[in-house]
Parts: sequence; C-alpha cells; structure tokens
Amino acid sequence: MADNWVDERVRDRVDDWVGGVDGALRAWADEHGDDTVDPRGARLLLDLMRDDLGLAGPDELTPALLRRLLLEVFPDTVVASADEVPDILATAHRLVAFLGESGAVPAERRAALAAELDALAPRFAEAVSAADTAERQAAAEVIHGMMVAEGVDPDDAEAVERWVRDFEALPEAERYARTEEFLRRAEELVVPPVRLAPQAELAAAARSSPLVAEALAGGSDRLRRAAEEAGIAGADAAVLAAGDDAAVLAAWVRVFDAVATAAHDPADGLGPAELVQNELTGVLVHLYEQDEPTPPELLAAVLLAHVEQKYRVEDRRAVTPALETALAGEIENLVRWGAAETRDGGLALTPLGVWGVRELLLADGFVAPLVGELADVPAADLVAGLTWHRSDTADEEIDGWLARRAPEDAAGELLEVMRTGTPGARNLAAAVLERVGPQAAGAVRDAARDAPVRPYALLWLSRNGDPDAELSRAEYVWMFVDSLAGMMESADPDEAVRAALAQTPPDADMGALIDDVRRAEHPDAIDVLEALGDHHPDKALAKAARTAAYKARSSRGGAAPRGGDAAGSP
Repeated sequence: MADNWVDERVRDRVDDWVGGVDGALRAWADEHGDDTVDPRGARLLLDLMRDDLGLAGPDELTPALLRRLLLEVFPDTVVASADEVPDILATAHRLVAFLGESGAVPAERRAALAAELDALAPRFAEAVSAADTAERQAAAEVIHGMMVAEGVDPDDAEAVERWVRDFEALPEAERYARTEEFLRRAEELVVPPVRLAPQAELAAAARSSPLVAEALAGGSDRLRRAAEEAGIAGADAAVLAAGDDAAVLAAWVRVFDAVATAAHDPADGLGPAELVQNELTGVLVHLYEQDEPTPPELLAAVLLAHVEQKYRVEDRRAVTPALETALAGEIENLVRWGAAETRDGGLALTPLGVWGVRELLLADGFVAPLVGELADVPAADLVAGLTWHRSDTADEEIDGWLARRAPEDAAGELLEVMRTGTPGARNLAAAVLERVGPQAAGAVRDAARDAPVRPYALLWLSRNGDPDAELSRAEYVWMFVDSLAGMMESADPDEAVRAALAQTPPDADMGALIDDVRRAEHPDAIDVLEALGDHHPDKALAKAARTAAYKARSSRGGAAPRGGDAAGSP
C-alpha cells in the first residue's frame, strides 16, 4: 500500500511538471507575440519526454536525451509527414529557448541543446521521412487488401473510388473495427514460400493430366459442373491442349478450382463424400504447407479434427472409417489428375499441384511468396519478406540478395533498416549483416554513431577483427532488450523468453541483468521485464523481473503494473 501511495505521489508530481511547463510556455509565447510555437506540438514533445524518456522535470533534458527523443522516440511513436519537419523543429527550438529564459535549464545547456537541434535536423528529417513512407505504404497495402477481400477490382477506378468514399463515410469506430478484423484475418492468410517449376514444364504436366478431358466428357455430375463453371463446356479437349502454355494452364486451373472448391449445402444433408469434397481445399493447403510428404493416416486425422470443429458429428466411431474411405477416393483423383503423388510413404503435391493450389490461394487473398523473389528488393522488403520463410529458404533468399550487391552497398541498406526499423526488423537485418564481408567495415563503423545500431555494429566489427570494438555493459543490456522485444513481435511472450534465455550465456548473472534492464534506455525495457516476470522459469528471477518492471514504470511516471503489487507473491 505504501509503495502504491509513493508511486501516485511521484506520478502526480511528474504530471504536474508537464502541465506547468505547458501553461508557462503558452503564456511566454503570448507575452513575446511568438506565433511560431505550436502549443499542441510542444505539449506532445513534453509528454514524450515524460512518458518515453522518463524525465521527472525539464531540468533533466540533456543533448543526448534530446537526440534520443528526436531520432528514436518521435519517429516510432508519432505519425508525422516529412513536410511537417520544419514546424516540429521550430517548435522544439522555441521550447528550448523558453526553458533557457525561464531558468529551467542553465544557459550553457540551453546553447548545447540548440546546437544539438541544428545538428540533428537532417537526420531527424530522414527518420520522419522513412517512418512516413513506411506508414503510408503500410496503410495503402491495408486499404488495397481490404478492397480485394470485399470483392473490389483494384483496376476498376470507379469501384475503388466508390469503396473509399463509402469507407471514409463510416464512423471512426466502425472503420477501426473493420480494419482490425481484416488485419486479424490477414495474419491467418499466409502460407510458406514455395518453388515453382518453369511454365513449360507445368504446361506439359497440364496437357498430360486427364482432368480437363474428364470434365469435358462429363463422366460425373461433379465433373460436368466443373466444366460449366470453368467456362469450357462443349469445347474440344484436343483443341484446348493445343493452345499455348498460358492458355493450357488457365483452362486446367479453372477446372481444378471447380473440383477442389465444392460447396455442398449442409442443409441438404452431407454424406462422407460430400463432407470430404467440401473440405478438400483444406487438405490441399495442408499439403502445400508441408516440406515433406504427409502420411495418409495423419492427413485423415487432420481432416477429421477439422470436420468435428465445423460440423456436428454424432458418432465419431461410425464416421471415421467412412471419411477415411472418402478421403482415399479424393486422393486417388488428385493423383490421377496430376495434382498429387505418393512418395516416401506419404502424399505430396506435384509441381503442377503446387502451382494450382497457389493460384487458388492467391485468388482467395492469401500471401503466397515464392522462393527467390526477394533478390532484387530493397533491404526493408527483404527483412519483411524473410518473416514468412523457413530457415532453409531464408538462407537461400539471403544468399541471392547479397550476391546482387557489393558488400558496402548491402551493409548500407541493412544499417538503414536497423536505424529506422522496429526491434524485430533490426534483429533480422543484423542477422543478414553478419553474412556481409569485411569490405563493409567502413559503413558499419560510421553507423556505430547511431544509438539503435551501435551495439550490433560493435559486435559485427569485433567479429570482423576490430580490436577496438567492444560492447559496454550498457550496450550489451540494450541489445538483450532489443533482441527479446524483437522476438516478441512475432512470437508469444513465453516462446520469446525461452528463445532469449537459450541464447544467454549459461554463466550470466540474470539477477544483475534484470536490474540493468530496469535502467536501460530502451523504449521496450518495461515490456521485456514484464515478459520475464510472467514467463521466466525461475520463480525468484521472475519475481525480481516483476519488481524491476514496477520500479521502472514508477520512475518513468507510468501507472502501476497490472495485478497490483509487483513485489507480491508469484
């Protein structure tokens, strides 16, 4: 209780200084007739000093903290456009002038802060521009994805304009909810990268496949409907097969789509065959995502589990053998049509099947990357694309990307991602940088001046023979926080903590490390401490991390951590 009372007193005092400075600055600007001060912009800078830098008063502002505010905190926290940079810097200059004239900072430090602002201006403009470009690109990609998901053709200018107009007319809460729902679903619409066979090879396989001929012959209602849905009913199979490669593949995949995406109505009553046909796309996606053949019994178990989730199964023991028999029949069809093959005791897609399933996935809005497509993209896109890859294909992508660039150019691109990106992007870019040769030493040494890059740059230089490159304790701690924060972007906190601990030297003093993390000037330090507190396997260290998170939050003017007293029993 006493600790909470102290925390509230500290928090009230911290809040008071921001409000006090804000009010005094407005009065000072009015008194001087200074219309260059943006009150809202100044208040934003003050809030960032308090909340992200942890300042307990304006007197604690130093050139180093100002540099961190503008190059790290502001670009990561505030959505601003590049053309707003002059106004932001002007407001910062007026704020520094006010702090000096009011005596909040001594004259010598005021001069140092003003000089730091002048020196930072070009780099601040670059940081805001990079963040602005990334924000706009991300927003454009989300809007494009939402339109496609709702059936809007991106090439239909009138339809796009109508969709955007209707979307912008929605209440803000509804726009937000729809965007959140799309992003949630988008995370599920990603499949691993695959390799595609050359078009000529795929077309030859399609010509050899009996699928189109069977559909035209109408040997079953299912195949007859497939020919109609594919728009080839009444065509001559020989004529279709004689077309160019693209036309042959287009006809094949239209029929494949029709037979693979059956939609039998459950209201009509579904037998085992109809159930399996309704879920055949799930079977195909499962095969697409595997890098080894899937045993038939495992495929049947996966199918049964999905059927039980989607439909009411009254007698599992009676349904199971019937589903297995129906699945075996569909597997026979896939093999006969050239979409799948049996090998090594399991079932796998053929190259034609991989291509066909990918076409279906793309039509449904999935992200379905290809191995090798990252070789010519900028480093930021490489890093973003690597998140979808397994380790073997990621290595192949990295090798291909590096092969097309001089070492110093590759390093320059990667270092820029590390300077402006999130911890996750920084982690991946640093991993790629490790594979760049020593010719990049000059670029890496220059980048070591930037705080987010410095620990990684020093580590790279040390590994490449620079005897003067050595991480300080604070830099090691900062990199530990950055690494764990990066892992938490793409993994559950418990998984991220396990991975981070596995990379920590066995003889590391975790208690001391936790205490140092509390003092680390990293924006994610508290989140990392809370993750360690929730998921560290050692109860004593977990409790120490929770206590450290509580103290760090209190010292930075934040609220008490969830769950009350962090120092309580685990």
